[in-house]
Amino acid sequence: MIYEKKQELYVMMFTMQSLHYKGILIKDTVSLSLGNLLGWYRQSGNRKYLEVALLQMQAYANIGYSVDDREPAVREILELTGKNKENFIPQGTVTGKRIKVTKNQIRNILGRWRSGRNNSMKVNEVAEDIFDKLKNHKIGRYIYENYRNTEDEPDIYELVINEEQSYFFDVRTFRFYMFEKEKKNDQNCDCGR
Repeated sequence: MIYEKKQELYVMMFTMQSLHYKGILIKDTVSLSLGNLLGWYRQSGNRKYLEVALLQMQAYANIGYSVDDREPAVREILELTGKNKENFIPQGTVTGKRIKVTKNQIRNILGRWRSGRNNSMKVNEVAEDIFDKLKNHKIGRYIYENYRNTEDEPDIYELVINEEQSYFFDVRTFRFYMFEKEKKNDQNCDCGR
């Protein structure tokens, strides 16, 4: 049962990421979808619509967005389900391989990186950029593209740095890499926070 729930969550996250890469605003789409799910729940009384809404809100949080309880549909869904905004943070739900924040570890998760005119950065520059953002805890979502062949679509990588945690998402292989929190006495960095 737990495996199926995680699988549903990851499918939802992948679908949301696909919207982003097609130029469709995730925030607007999720807002409309939650409104529709709430409307269907009101019409039918079927609580499964609320379950899907909660799943969508968790997926939304997992890809780096914050659930906005000021939105009427979100507020009503939270009231109907007894949940609150704090239930929807990525911590503990985004799973993946845990790695230390070192330039070598970051370089390893990037895999094959083709140098060429389509790639604005070399692989070591990308690793350095990611390391710097993690080291300085620059909160945000950062996209990296790797054109392995000139005629192919690029491989997309996403770095998400939140207050609670930081992770790296390889869209092509659908793999998450969680950055381990550094110990206070470690000289490297406090990147995972």
